[in-house]
Amino acid sequence: MLIDLTLSDIALACNGKLVGENCALNAVVTDTRKLSPGCLFVALKGARFDGHDYVKQAVDNGAIAVVSEHDVDVPNYVKVADTSLAYGAIARLIRGAFKGPVVCITGSNGKTTVKDWLAQSLSGKNVLKTRANLNNQIGVPQTLLELEKHHDVAVIETGTSFLGEIPLLARIAFPDVVILTNASGSHFEGLGSLEGIAKEKGGLISGAAPDASIILNADDAFFDYWCGIAAGRKVYSFGFTESADLYASDLVLGAESSTAIFHYSGTALPVLIAGAGRHQIANGMAVVLAMLVIGVDFKEAVAKLASPVLVSGRLERLKTKNGALLINDCYNASPSSVKAAIDVLAIQSVEETWLILGALAELGDQRDSIHNELGMYAKGKGISCLICVGPVAGIAGAAFRSAGGNAIFCNTHNEAATVVRPLDKKHAILVKGSRSAKMENVIEALIN
Repeated sequence: MLIDLTLSDIALACNGKLVGENCALNAVVTDTRKLSPGCLFVALKGARFDGHDYVKQAVDNGAIAVVSEHDVDVPNYVKVADTSLAYGAIARLIRGAFKGPVVCITGSNGKTTVKDWLAQSLSGKNVLKTRANLNNQIGVPQTLLELEKHHDVAVIETGTSFLGEIPLLARIAFPDVVILTNASGSHFEGLGSLEGIAKEKGGLISGAAPDASIILNADDAFFDYWCGIAAGRKVYSFGFTESADLYASDLVLGAESSTAIFHYSGTALPVLIAGAGRHQIANGMAVVLAMLVIGVDFKEAVAKLASPVLVSGRLERLKTKNGALLINDCYNASPSSVKAAIDVLAIQSVEETWLILGALAELGDQRDSIHNELGMYAKGKGISCLICVGPVAGIAGAAFRSAGGNAIFCNTHNEAATVVRPLDKKHAILVKGSRSAKMENVIEALIN
């Protein structure tokens, strides 16, 4: 760990009670498979598990103590009201000892791409970054607890699945730099409205360090609101209009990459942006601004965008056995990310473009209208065929067909894969849907 801690340190940070001997600890774990001698075991509870069931096993296998919500029959433990909150409080201790910048990223779309792109672009520094999708109230503390003395920068992704999670994560990570990519309709079910989503995301701004740098999308409808809650923190903006601090002009969108001119502080530089789509240029601007804030030269920062960021399931270019271009964008989906992916599909240099769409989740009572809109959007972009998997995605298919498009309705992933399996190099296939739709099963069926 970055600093030495004792059980009394833990009890104080968690507003808990130390029972037993005050001992030094050398690691904090929540998984009994990762126990080591001298570690502290935090008994987390989830929908399908309860770490309290493994307290004795943890101590028998090397844990020096545990954090528990109950009185437990072990020599040393810290009793707390909520082990999840305690886990975050412990991570906050580690974060507080870290002297390098902590960059936190949130937004409805693009946060994973920005996180990975920024981390790889800081090639001269030792960077700790969020792995996979560990961006919630358990994943963020887990990441911060991995900080060591050799790290120069931490790049942390923050997501939300319930109201108040982003402010909670802000208190734990206490960012020096905030990147808020956008707010769009990806969590209507949990947050109620687009305004609710924007306010939830804004919790990362209001919870940041008082002298934090805030990087915002000037083209987002909630830009002024976010500026208002920055409360004296320095705001840097990016966008496609000259009012932004960093803006892009002269865009040329290609099937695999794009070019543009980036303008910042009186300097204009040509940029090659790896990856297709206007949204990727926006992501690139956010990355460049973050590098500028950290101290990277503008010319050096924009040059980094020529190196592609490889995020599995994010517009990942593959080939089917018959040679068709297969664009795997199954990592997750929101209405705006589906449209961005359709834009990329539409500009591919092929004879026909096919979209295999699974359901979008967490849309609440706007589910049907959003899927209907997506069907119409795909038709407006000239997509050759829309294949829908399941009845919810079928709403998009019905709209696509009503506008004169060719829609195919499937019940299973294998059925959808069977339809497109004969397609060859004259075709491009985009596979898209929320994580719950498990559209990666289509990808596996087409490449294995």
